[in-house]
Amino acid sequence: MRGRGSTSSAPSAPARNTVNAGYHPYRHYRATAAGSASAGTAPASANGGLVHTKSRLKGDKPAFNDWENLAVDHRREQVYSYGGVRPYDEDYTPTSDFYRLDLKTMTWENLTHALRFRPKNYIPDPFAENPEFELRALPALTEPAIDLVSLGGRSFLFLFGGHDSQGPTADLIAIDLDEYVWWFVDVQGTPIRSRMSASMVAIDNRLFVFGGRVKFDDKGPAIRTYSVAVYNPDTRWTWVISDTPMPRDLPPLGFSINATPVYGGQKILLTQGRIKNDKPIDLSRESTIFFHTQNYTFQDARTTMGTFPTGISWFKLGSVDAVPRPSTLASPRRPGRPPKNAVAEVVPASINFPPSAVMFGWVKHSPDSDNLVPEVWQYLLPPAEQIRCLNLGGMVWDLALDLQAFVSVGNRLFLLGSEEGRDAGEGEGDQMQVDKPLPCWDIAVEISSQYLIQA
Repeated sequence: MRGRGSTSSAPSAPARNTVNAGYHPYRHYRATAAGSASAGTAPASANGGLVHTKSRLKGDKPAFNDWENLAVDHRREQVYSYGGVRPYDEDYTPTSDFYRLDLKTMTWENLTHALRFRPKNYIPDPFAENPEFELRALPALTEPAIDLVSLGGRSFLFLFGGHDSQGPTADLIAIDLDEYVWWFVDVQGTPIRSRMSASMVAIDNRLFVFGGRVKFDDKGPAIRTYSVAVYNPDTRWTWVISDTPMPRDLPPLGFSINATPVYGGQKILLTQGRIKNDKPIDLSRESTIFFHTQNYTFQDARTTMGTFPTGISWFKLGSVDAVPRPSTLASPRRPGRPPKNAVAEVVPASINFPPSAVMFGWVKHSPDSDNLVPEVWQYLLPPAEQIRCLNLGGMVWDLALDLQAFVSVGNRLFLLGSEEGRDAGEGEGDQMQVDKPLPCWDIAVEISSQYLIQA
C-alpha cells in the first residue's frame, strides 16, 4: 500500500481543466498509525501539552478533497471550504463543493446546493422583499484565489480567477454568506489578466491580488504583478491598480504565493510559492516580503535572525496578534439564579503575543522517509525579526491523524484532517475500494499556544 506521504507518488501533470498535481507534488500522504480521536471535544494532554483540544467534527462533513480552498471568518469563528478534487480521482476533476465549519460547535454544514445565483442583468426592486433567484452551485474552478470580506456587519466570500472548462479566468465572484446568494462582480477600471494560482488578501474594503500563472506546466512563467480592487458604495468595485509589475530586484516568488495580513492590515506578508511543479519550496530572508498596503512598496526580511524552512512540500501562513483574543468560554457562574436572558460573559485570554506569523509546513518525517508531517515555525515580525522552528513535528506525528490543512482563527491555531485518511479507501496495488465511503474532513486539532513566544 502506498503511504500518503510518499514522495514518489506524484502523478504526472494533468490535462487542461484538471488540477496540476505538481502544485503539491507529494500530495498523497502518510497513512497514519493506528489511533482515533475521542468522541466529541476533549482536552488532549498527551504529547507534552501540544494539543489544546482534539475534536471529532460533526454535521454533513465534506469529502477529504485535495487542493481544497479555505477562508476564515474571524468575527464569527467559521471556516469555509471551497472546491478541491475528490480522493482517488485520477482525472483531477475540480468540484464546486462549498462547506462551512463552525468552530464554536465543531459542526460542518453543506452549502453546495443552498446557494442562489444572481444574474448580471438583475435590477434591484425596492418593493420586492425576497427576489427569486435560481438555485445554482458555484462554478468548479481549479486554484482560484480566495478570501473573506466583512462589510457593514455582513460577510462576503470572494473567489478570483482559477481555471474553468475553457481556461484561466479573471472573474471575480462574490458570495453573500448571510443571504446565500452569489454573482459575478462587475469590476470597473482596467481589467487584469486571467490566471489561476494567484493569492488574494482582503483588508477592509480592498482586495489585493498577487502573482499567479496561466499554464499548469512550467513552460509558462509565473505572473510577477500585483493588483488592487477597492469597494466604494457609489462606484462599487474598481481596479485602482491593474497588474503593476513587482520590483525587478525581488527574487522569483513563483505561483501560489502565501500571503497574510500583519500589523492590523498595514502590511501583507508574502512568502515564496512554488517555483517548479516537481520541486519542494525553500524559503529565505530574500524571498520573504512585506508589502505596504498604503504605499504599495516591497521590503524583504534579510535582517531576520534564524533559519528559514526549506524542503517544504507545501505550507500555509497564519498570524497572531499582540491583542489577546476573547475566549468563547463563559465565566464561572456565581451563586444564585442568573438574570433572565443573561448574556454569558466573555473571558479575555491571558496570553499576549508579539506580532508574529505562524508557518505550518509539511516536511519529511525523517531525512530517509517518504512520509510527511506538519512542522511549525514562528516568525516574530520586525522589530523582533526572528524566526524559529518549534520542533513539534514529532509530537504531531504521534497523534496518528492525517492532518493536511491549517487555519488561524484569531490567535487560535487549528490543524484539520481526517481520522482515517485517504489510504483508508485504497487496496493492494493502489486499487480503490469502491464500496468504502470516501474519507472526509472529520478531525480538528487545536494546537496549544504555549509553544509560541509570548509578549
